[in-house]
Amino acid sequence: MSLIIEQYFPLGRFHATRWNQNPFEDPYGEWPPSPWRLLRALAARWIQYSRETGDEDRQARDELLRVLAAEVPGFFIPTLTLKGLPWRQYQPSEIKFSKKKEIPEVKKAVRSLVLDNYRAIPRGEPIYWIWPSLRLNGTQEILLRELLSRVLYFGRSESFCQFGISDVAEDVAVNCTLLASSDRGVPVLVANPGVDLDIAVLLAATDDKLIARRRIPPGTSWYYAQVPQCPAFRPTESPMFDFPDKLTVIQFALGGRVYPPPELWVKITERFRGRVLRLYARRVTGNVKAAYRDLTSLQRNEIGFLSGKDAEGRALEGHRHAHFALWPDVNGLPTRLICWRNTPFLAAELNALLSASERPYSWETGSADWTVRLVPLPFETPPPSGFDAESTSWVSATPFVVPGNRRRFRANGRARPGETTERLIVKLLRKSQFPEPVAVIPMDDTNGAHWVLVHESYTERKRRSSERSTVFRLGCKVRITFPHPVRGPICLGHSSHFGLGLFVPHLGDLHR
Repeated sequence: MSLIIEQYFPLGRFHATRWNQNPFEDPYGEWPPSPWRLLRALAARWIQYSRETGDEDRQARDELLRVLAAEVPGFFIPTLTLKGLPWRQYQPSEIKFSKKKEIPEVKKAVRSLVLDNYRAIPRGEPIYWIWPSLRLNGTQEILLRELLSRVLYFGRSESFCQFGISDVAEDVAVNCTLLASSDRGVPVLVANPGVDLDIAVLLAATDDKLIARRRIPPGTSWYYAQVPQCPAFRPTESPMFDFPDKLTVIQFALGGRVYPPPELWVKITERFRGRVLRLYARRVTGNVKAAYRDLTSLQRNEIGFLSGKDAEGRALEGHRHAHFALWPDVNGLPTRLICWRNTPFLAAELNALLSASERPYSWETGSADWTVRLVPLPFETPPPSGFDAESTSWVSATPFVVPGNRRRFRANGRARPGETTERLIVKLLRKSQFPEPVAVIPMDDTNGAHWVLVHESYTERKRRSSERSTVFRLGCKVRITFPHPVRGPICLGHSSHFGLGLFVPHLGDLHR
């Protein structure tokens, strides 16, 4: 015969702190619930029971508590539980008196913002406390039922609960066992089994001399629990949409109350790309917290050249990975985001792209006005004029920035002749299999170079972890003339896969 107690949390939260811990500095809290906490809760509810019924039989109470403490219970706890997002709330930290002489009695509470951590639990799923070999006589069972019915919260006062002796079959499976010693597991405070329970210690307040300044109360020990792991979320493997075959371009209409200034366009594209990579990694691994760098080499091979890195994390040769660019309209406003690649996108990649467009993206903080929304355009929508057109003359739509790995100056400080902006553009065109241009001329209407935000790789950001500033570099706009029409799109220079160095055909030389 066994004793089984079931416990529900109607609000789906268990707020409790491990013994001798600050409630607002313990991010993990107590899980599973502590048997020592249960004994103290029953002892406290006996005072209410005695006051309401007039039953002052302390010996019956002590016998019941000693019987429960003689055996360490096991648990059946729901597997779908996890650490909840902490609540932020203000707590009074000190009292200050008013400095005004005419009202010396006025006090002001100084508040501090603290975190309230808890365990999220399904509302309708019980926690079973299981004593496999515990036997209660009739009087003890009646008293236990009375005490359990009066326990309205367990842990902190906001942790509402319902207790009762369970009527389920006695073969409830234990999926969480408390062990006296373990290399792994979470600590749970337990009354020492086989040792006579000290009722005075159980009833003592935390500042009582019996337990004050002690690591744990006398007669208790830390036991360790192996908590069942929450099953990983795995998105469906079937595509959400029917995609056309060999789709190499996907477009999004971009809108918002305020468009980002041209020098911050990269902020939108890099955040969108980062979201796409995270969604794709989660789809591959089934881990809701996965990032691209968490993928194995085999899984990185499956990413289909979204990130620009091979299976070993090295940069791909030949710029075969996807481009993310804000395409300006005739007024110079970024009304469209285009993602394209030389090889067709996989269905999982397209799903990640479409899912990433469901949230707004910000280029500044502090106001909801500084965000834009992305709306997927039909796959049949033709690209904007000039995207895949042919032309002999191409002009900068976004500033060209010199690549960051160039040594543009000699040791004596003089500029290298082959590292000027014009010569670098010629080298980059040759590297991208474009013909030798006839001329590369700075545009007269740019008023010289200006600063633009560029993209940093994860390694570069980690190297600059001590700095809190963003990276701006000088960009310029130029006009490129070829001996014969060439087909675009053309993207050159630093952050070219994020929309910088984008060239569009000159309207007078456009060939469709």
